[in-house]
Amino acid sequence: MRIINKFGISRDLLIGFVGLTIFMLGATIETGWFSSYLVSEGFSIKDVSFMFTLYGMSVAIMSWITSFLINKYSIKHTMAVGVISLLITTGILILGLNKNNFLLIICAYTFRGISYPLFAYSFLVLITLRVRTSNLGKATACFWLSFNLGMTIIGPSLSAKLLNYISPIDLLCIGCVFCVLGASLVFTIKNVRTVDKNTTLLQELKKGLFIMAEDSRFFYGMIVKTINNIGQFGFIIMMPIYLVQHQFTLIQWSTIWSACYIINSFASLYFGNLGDKIGWQKVLIYFSGTLTGVSCLVIMLGAKFFPGNYILMLCSFTLFAFGVAAFGPLSALIPAMMPNDKSTAVSVLNLGSGLSNFVGPIIVTLIFQKFGGDIVLIVFSVLYFFSSILSKKLKLK
Repeated sequence: MRIINKFGISRDLLIGFVGLTIFMLGATIETGWFSSYLVSEGFSIKDVSFMFTLYGMSVAIMSWITSFLINKYSIKHTMAVGVISLLITTGILILGLNKNNFLLIICAYTFRGISYPLFAYSFLVLITLRVRTSNLGKATACFWLSFNLGMTIIGPSLSAKLLNYISPIDLLCIGCVFCVLGASLVFTIKNVRTVDKNTTLLQELKKGLFIMAEDSRFFYGMIVKTINNIGQFGFIIMMPIYLVQHQFTLIQWSTIWSACYIINSFASLYFGNLGDKIGWQKVLIYFSGTLTGVSCLVIMLGAKFFPGNYILMLCSFTLFAFGVAAFGPLSALIPAMMPNDKSTAVSVLNLGSGLSNFVGPIIVTLIFQKFGGDIVLIVFSVLYFFSSILSKKLKLK
C-alpha cells in the first residue's frame, strides 16, 4: 500500500502492470529461440532474417497506428483486437509449422507483429490519461518495467527451460494461455473514454502526421525514441558474434544481456522518480544519450584491449542499462507536450518504439559485416550522444 501511495498509482493499475508482464511474456515467448528453431528445421538464414524484418515492420506500423485506433474505437476494444489477433496468428503459425509451409509461417508471423503493439501501447495511453502529471514519470517507468520483465527477462529464461520438456509448438500454445491470463487482469482496469464518433481513422492518421510537421518538438521526440532502443534490437544480432571474436563465450554473453535488462528494469523506476523531481527533460539531456554513448565506446575498448574480461564487459553493459533506463521520462514528457490530446502525442512515442525494431537491425546489417563491430559501436555512440543534444528541443510550453 505504501508503494502504491508513493508512486501515485491506483490498485487496479497495479494489477494491470502485473497483467501486462504476463501478456508480454506470452506474446513474445518465441523471440529467444524461434529463429534458431526455423534454421534447424531446414529454412535458410536469409529467409528467416527476411521474416523477422517483416515482423519488425509490422510492429513499427502498428505501434504508430494504435493511438489513432484508440481515438476511433476505444482503448479496450483496441486491446481486445490485439489479443484476438495473437490467438488467430498463433493458430495459423502452428499450422504452417506442422505442414512445413514457409509461406504460411512468414504470413502468420508478419501479422503476429500487430498483436502486442495494439495491446501494450493502448495500455500506455490509458496510463497517461489516468495518472496525474506529477506522477507520470514513475507510472510510465512502471509500464516499461512490466513490458521488459515479460519480453526480455522472464520470457526468454522461462521458454529456454520449458523447451527442455515440451515442444516449440506446445510452448506457443502456452504463450496464448499467458496472453489470455494477462489480458484478463488488464481488462479489470476502469476504462477511460477516448472515442470520437465524429472522426475517421484517416483523419486521425493525418493528425498524427501533422502534429510532427506543425510542432517540431514531436518530430524530435520521435527521433529520440527511435534512438532509445537501437542498441536493444541491434545488439541481439551483433553481440553473439562480436564478443565471441574477442574471446567471450555465448554463455557469458547471455548472462551479461540478462543482467543488463534486470538492472535496466529497476533503473527505470529510479530515473522515472528522478524525472518527476528534477524535470523529465533534464534526465534525458544529462543521463540518457550520455550514458549509452559512453557505454558503447567502453564496450568497444574493453573488447579490444581486454578481450575475455567478463567483469569489465558486465560493468560496461550495466552502464548501457542505466543509459537506456534514463530514456524512460520521454514517455511522460511527450504526452505532457499535448495535454489536451495525449493519445495523439503517444502515437509519436509508439512510432519511435516501433521504428527502433527496424533501425537497430538495419544499422547492424549494413555496417557489421563490411566494416566490423567497432564501427557499429561508434555509430551507435554518435547517435546516442546526438539524442541527448536533440532532447534540448523537447521543452514544455
